[in-house]
Amino acid sequence: MPDFLANDFGAIARAMRREAAVATKVVLHFWYMLTPLTSEYESVDAAVAEAFELWTDLTTDPEYITAADGTVLMGRDALIEAMTRYAEGKPI
Repeated sequence: MPDFLANDFGAIARAMRREAAVATKVVLHFWYMLTPLTSEYESVDAAVAEAFELWTDLTTDPEYITAADGTVLMGRDALIEAMTRYAEGKPI
């Protein structure tokens, strides 16, 4: 690769912004009574915050968080740990 292409920081920055601009939504899976439900969020942090609120209100039992395509991002144990960290004010 020519040096002028390898050192094109502007092109690198533009490529990084394009990749960062694609925000992937996440889905929180939880139970309400005997019915499995889902809710979509902009970030994992927002999903964990909502899971914590639902759990502390005794409204529901959060199960896991997935990407929009179904890839599991946080299983039940990881979600419980994240909610604990959220409650303590620590980064998720």
